[in-house]
Amino acid sequence: MSKHLAWLVAFEFGAIVPLILVVYWVQKFLSGFVWEKGNNAKFNYHPLFMLIGFVFIMGHAVITFRILPLSHRVKKYIHASLNLVALVFIIIGLVAVFENHNEQGIEPLWSVHSWIGIVTFAIFVIQALSGLSVFQDLVEGASNEVRGQYKPYHVAAGTLIVSLVTVTILTGITEKYLFIGSMKSFSPHAMVLNFLGLVVVFWAATVIFILHSGVEKRSPEDDILYDNLKDEDSCEQTS
Repeated sequence: MSKHLAWLVAFEFGAIVPLILVVYWVQKFLSGFVWEKGNNAKFNYHPLFMLIGFVFIMGHAVITFRILPLSHRVKKYIHASLNLVALVFIIIGLVAVFENHNEQGIEPLWSVHSWIGIVTFAIFVIQALSGLSVFQDLVEGASNEVRGQYKPYHVAAGTLIVSLVTVTILTGITEKYLFIGSMKSFSPHAMVLNFLGLVVVFWAATVIFILHSGVEKRSPEDDILYDNLKDEDSCEQTS
């Protein structure tokens, strides 16, 4: 197994296992998933949909350019589409928690978890809109020079979002401990949440490593185009 494939398998482990753990946690220790007005189980959609959106879907979007041997244009569309789908799940997850808190009489946005979460969501939306504007040709006149200058900031913002997502999840787990006041040390309930936190940290490490450890995986067509662009640049510099 190549080093690249090994890290991809590690990423998939980190992206899938949290979903399994949160479903097991909700079904085993909480009251399942029920989207019903006044039912406290509506909250349980919040961690599930946020994990689907941020960890599973956005995680795949972040590493798209490093793992898919497709044309750059196709990968751009896949990257943008995955992020937009992630946004849908994230918004539903936010609706679930805000509706639940309103129905249960819980004051919203009081914790560090919610503050960091809102900041993460805001940066994610700004990142998505700026990426669509610059890289998806929504802004007329976005030249290759502008894209080249913006790309390092786009990558850095993606790394920041992955890091903030991890912090938000960990603070959310800690906040859940506060709500479940009867949880005992080293109980099965606590172990599931602890392992969830560890796997999310592992996920973040694999995403950041894949994102920063290599160059974009290109298709043969992209290699030809890249060589032609280098030749054009060389001609311009010598003329």
